[in-house]
Amino acid sequence: MVVTNREIRSRSIGKQRPAYFCKNPKQMSIKNKFDELNRTASVYFKREEGRLGLLEILPGITLITILLGGSLGIVLLYSFLDPAPVSAESTFTLQHYREFFETGFYLSVLLDSFIIAVITTAAALALGYPAAYYLTIMDSKWKSLYLLLMILPFWINVVVRTYAWRLILGSNGLINYLLVDITGVINSPLDLLYSKSAIAIGLVHVFLPFMVIPIYISLNNVDRSGIEAAKNLGANKLVAFSEITFPQSLPGVAAGVLLVFVMSFGAFVTPSLLGGQQNIMIGNIIGQMFNELQSWGLGGAISVIFIALVVTIVYLFNRQIGLDELYGSGGDA
Repeated sequence: MVVTNREIRSRSIGKQRPAYFCKNPKQMSIKNKFDELNRTASVYFKREEGRLGLLEILPGITLITILLGGSLGIVLLYSFLDPAPVSAESTFTLQHYREFFETGFYLSVLLDSFIIAVITTAAALALGYPAAYYLTIMDSKWKSLYLLLMILPFWINVVVRTYAWRLILGSNGLINYLLVDITGVINSPLDLLYSKSAIAIGLVHVFLPFMVIPIYISLNNVDRSGIEAAKNLGANKLVAFSEITFPQSLPGVAAGVLLVFVMSFGAFVTPSLLGGQQNIMIGNIIGQMFNELQSWGLGGAISVIFIALVVTIVYLFNRQIGLDELYGSGGDA
């Protein structure tokens, strides 16, 4: 029997059917359903990305609201009660707020706390920015070690770090030992401890990493190509830094300034150990009202006034500096 070329081609085509004709229709149906499900899920998650992100942080926000908001609400309530805490004899009053503003001592302590916080922030910025900048531009195998040393203070308790300054600034401390006993520059020890200067020094030491780390992260995100382009166009290092590097590092600077200022303004441990009874800050006053004097109403009023002042300062800082614009154009620092 003679088979023509046409029949051979038709038989070979019949044998080489497309792959999808060889698969089980039931398997293809399941695969199509999974593909459709994946596409649907992808579209849903993309459309609901903002709402799902809110659900992720909702437990944390709820916990913070209950703990922080509840405690603040209690303090606010106590500031309007006399006596506090709540009892059958408690009455609503504004006496605690009047006492704060009529007593010059509380206002002077609040002003001193503000000045110390400003000095601490300025000193931390002056010390922290060069350190962060150097860490950013350095190309050394020891860079990781330097970064570790920068974070190391977080591992040491603040009380231990503060007590170290008592050993340095005390009448028999290291500085007076060098000046009196070793060099003989002065005849009697200097009164370095228990002063506002000692408080500022201790606060700078404690909060300096909170200034360095945000600035370092911000500087690390600076686009180096812009700096190289500026140098190729004739700009020197100072001009390239002032026109390109520094403006892009402002988000880190702003974050560091806010962190150090707010924490320094309400510091408690460092002023207690380095300032003594004559140089206390507003945090120490609030602590004394609640712990020693049992004047919870006045302590609550001072706390509310302090919180309102801090929120106002942060708001004005945001308005003047423009944090939203900085973070919108300055990267993810």
